[in-house]
Amino acid sequence: MRKSTQGFILLVVSACSAAGAFAATATATMTNTVTIANNCSIATIGFTTTYDPIVTNATTNQDVTASVTTTCTPGAAPVITLGQGANANAGSTDSVPLRRVSSGGGTPTYLTYSLFSDSGRTTTWGNTVATAPATVNATGTATPVTIYARVPSGQTGIATTYTDTVVATVTF
Repeated sequence: MRKSTQGFILLVVSACSAAGAFAATATATMTNTVTIANNCSIATIGFTTTYDPIVTNATTNQDVTASVTTTCTPGAAPVITLGQGANANAGSTDSVPLRRVSSGGGTPTYLTYSLFSDSGRTTTWGNTVATAPATVNATGTATPVTIYARVPSGQTGIATTYTDTVVATVTF
């Protein structure tokens, strides 16, 4: 009996060894890809000011600032343009916008103002690439850009609140 038990164990061990000898494997390589596309978001803060046509602003411009902030994917080349405004004066163009704030109502009155890309207020910021400030850095974090505004002196109007809406666009 001992011989038959040994023979059986030998048979089982041989079968297991033979099965391992015929086992095979295959492999394949998996490629995973993530694409980041250029993207930007944009936010604005307009200016708010008080204009005194009788004393302070009778001969002195009212200079204020606003801002536009973009957050763009690193590697993008964002350009920010500013539209003519909802109350643009006759003859206004994208490259030479003639912006006005309006008193609103049935017979509105207007005050002219300008938006500039430089603190000296000499470079008008328009709605074309040529009038936009230099390309904004795309770092993946919020990048604020100052808009320099001017309400010229010597304008008159009724005592009320004047508003305008300008569309800021980031192209990337």
